[in-house]
Amino acid sequence: MISRQWNVIAPLIIMSLLVSLAPGVYAQETPQQEEAIQVARASWDTGWFQTEVFRLLAEEMGYSMAPAQTMAVDEFYEKAASGEVDFFVNGWFPLHRELIQQPGRSDKIEAVGYEVEKGAIQGYLVDTKSADSLGLESLSQLSDPEIARHFDRDGDGKADLIGCNIGWACHTRINEHLSELNLLETTEQVYGDYNPMARNAIEDLQTGKPLLMYTWTPNWTLGKVTPGSEVQWLHVPVSGREQIDKLEGASRSPITLGFDLNDIRVVANREFLNRYPDLRALFENVRIPLEDIQEQNAAMAGGEGSISDIRQHAREWIDDHRDDLRNPLIDAGVEDPFEHLSRSGNSPLADSGLSIDDQHHFRVVTQQVEPLVMYDDRTYGGFSIEVFDAIAKEIGLDYSIYSVNSIAKMLDDVKRGEADIATSALGITSEREEMLEFSHPYYETGLQIMVPNRGSSISTIPMAILSIIFSKEVMFIFIFFFGVLLISAHIIWFWERKHNDDFPSSYWSGLGVSIWWAAVTVTTVGYGDKTPTGIPGRIFGLIWIFAGYFAFSYFTATVTSTVTLQEIESKIQTAEDLYGHDVATVSNSAAEYYLRGNGIRPSTYNTVSEAAEALVEGSIEAIVYDAPVLQHYASEEGYGDVMVTGQLFQQQSYGFALPKDSELRKEINLGYLKILENGEYQRIRNRWFGNEAR
Repeated sequence: MISRQWNVIAPLIIMSLLVSLAPGVYAQETPQQEEAIQVARASWDTGWFQTEVFRLLAEEMGYSMAPAQTMAVDEFYEKAASGEVDFFVNGWFPLHRELIQQPGRSDKIEAVGYEVEKGAIQGYLVDTKSADSLGLESLSQLSDPEIARHFDRDGDGKADLIGCNIGWACHTRINEHLSELNLLETTEQVYGDYNPMARNAIEDLQTGKPLLMYTWTPNWTLGKVTPGSEVQWLHVPVSGREQIDKLEGASRSPITLGFDLNDIRVVANREFLNRYPDLRALFENVRIPLEDIQEQNAAMAGGEGSISDIRQHAREWIDDHRDDLRNPLIDAGVEDPFEHLSRSGNSPLADSGLSIDDQHHFRVVTQQVEPLVMYDDRTYGGFSIEVFDAIAKEIGLDYSIYSVNSIAKMLDDVKRGEADIATSALGITSEREEMLEFSHPYYETGLQIMVPNRGSSISTIPMAILSIIFSKEVMFIFIFFFGVLLISAHIIWFWERKHNDDFPSSYWSGLGVSIWWAAVTVTTVGYGDKTPTGIPGRIFGLIWIFAGYFAFSYFTATVTSTVTLQEIESKIQTAEDLYGHDVATVSNSAAEYYLRGNGIRPSTYNTVSEAAEALVEGSIEAIVYDAPVLQHYASEEGYGDVMVTGQLFQQQSYGFALPKDSELRKEINLGYLKILENGEYQRIRNRWFGNEAR
């Protein structure tokens, strides 16, 4: 009996030993995991692309991945040490070295691999025009009061350097640079909310104003201005920093930027890495070129900024580099790493509520959308901001505001608790209501259409005439008519040259006269100073006269149809008129949901200004977006170039977004009702939109 049992058990034991002794083999048929892997992503959305790359790769290796949780850096390191989060792909070193070396963390957290090695840089940009005219190549030259005044934005005589938010490590480092280079008397760091400050500064550059700002890579700013073209990196002559021999757009070579070059690395819980050695191998071997990250960031800043957009960018990058990713993993002992190709396993994050108990200061996240949210002189304003401020005063709410670049980031910040409230051109939709709470609507509006302003003024008439003359249809008629004219001239000259003195017998002089006869005859229906005398010539002349009727009738009809077609194309006034045209909107907006839901695939942009540039250039034909935003743009920045047309459609209701089950929602609604009753709401509305009916 024992012998029989041993005959069954022994082979199993031997097989188990052989598998356990097989060297270097990480992969299993299905990775053994007790629960979905928790990955953190950076609070800056320019790092979300790398997060999605690693999430998708882990899924393809067969792992179940929870949706990424957005966290501040210190929060991640704390939760990674406690095992609440498994890994993070946005570790910056040496910048984060102190965070990982804190007591209780160094033996529990480990930095693994190098996504980007010594490629993440920080520094100061100056516009090329100013650099060339001033001979400016070093930050230290701002000690010259004349050079400093060139970058004075507020009239105090000092150069205004667009810097960092208070609390960011770079804010402290910039002040150290100004002190070390003795620039405090001539230069000041402009601090506040970095994103709107940088965006406004770059927009000012497009109008010819000088630029002096701090930035880093990868960052959306370098998708807007290009070092070596519009801007240059400034040399910072401080000790103890690395020199860079070759840097595109450097003011000198070699150059010191004043900041350490950083590696971007995966940081993970050490126990997690030991449990899943194939994931360790993944982290150690995947590299993402900085140029690819920068390209994706530019696409995100250009309107492709939704979570689904970023995930699609990551999938496309993986597909383009699959062999480069697979081979190093196989060399490291991971057998057929992507055989599972599983993209399932996403589980929804639990929504977090907001309790107002024991909270005294609230964070409001927003996105610049004029006239609802504006940022000027380091101060937020606009209709939505003023309404919220009036409510906050009514209920005694202490708050601060910061800005992000996309609606997706704004909503995500509220969902995960980084922000308590969101306000902007934020329409209440069923999709958003599923993951967040909304206050009572504080503004009712709708969608509208913006088109190029072709106008009918005297100044636009010559351009309209030229556009018709040089249209493809009319140019074809001219070429065809001239060709027929040449053929007719040759025919009449051949028949008349021997017996008619009106048509010289020599070729070139005779051809010139014949062309004149053909042109006069066809345009004046037979009246001219030269006439054929032979029978063949007269018969041909008669045919040519009748041909003139048809030629000019066709010409007139074609020009008329061309003009009519241009008029029809410019008359996009209703939602029904949008079909078959190149339409654009702002990404992740209610307008985008509406268009896609009605079978219209729009081009998407991050802001109305970016979409309007494409509209004026002619690459799109119309923009659909929230009516007050389009109306404000058409009357201010786009005055004369664009116009809003047609009636409002698809009613929109703006509200303040809060986390699920937020107790603050009741307070916000109460404050809104109070400012309605005391007239403050109507005063704010009238100030921004006039005395329109509510």
